[in-house]
Amino acid sequence: MPKYYDTLLIVKPGFLHRSQIILEVFSNEGYRVLKQTQKILDYSEAEKLYIMHCNKPFFAELCTYISSDISRGYILKSPYTGENHILKETNRWKDYFRKCYGKDEMRNVLHTSDNFINLQREASIYFSDEEETRCRTEYCFENECYQL
Repeated sequence: MPKYYDTLLIVKPGFLHRSQIILEVFSNEGYRVLKQTQKILDYSEAEKLYIMHCNKPFFAELCTYISSDISRGYILKSPYTGENHILKETNRWKDYFRKCYGKDEMRNVLHTSDNFINLQREASIYFSDEEETRCRTEYCFENECYQL
């Protein structure tokens, strides 16, 4: 039986020392860590992670940065239901940590998946076991459900 996940956090290179406080805050909000790993992405993995930015002028620099050192990936179970609510709450905390600890627009502490389709793709970069990285088989938006 596949396992389903609600959100992915990636603590970016240079910010691993902030992982504990980040996890404490998410834990206090009711999130549960289901899986974690750390790795140095190769450049092609970085391109897959940030494919949504491939036509932007900062794409190459972003890929170089995220693949420059160790990053840490976490798959979390959210206490919230519904894609919009999960994403809203996860992004609220991402924005908070970026404001507190980020150095600039790129070196901004934390990456989170912005939808369940990206979650599946991004999680597979950090967690290679297909059974472990398979996410929801459908997502719902404004009372309409779509198969992934």
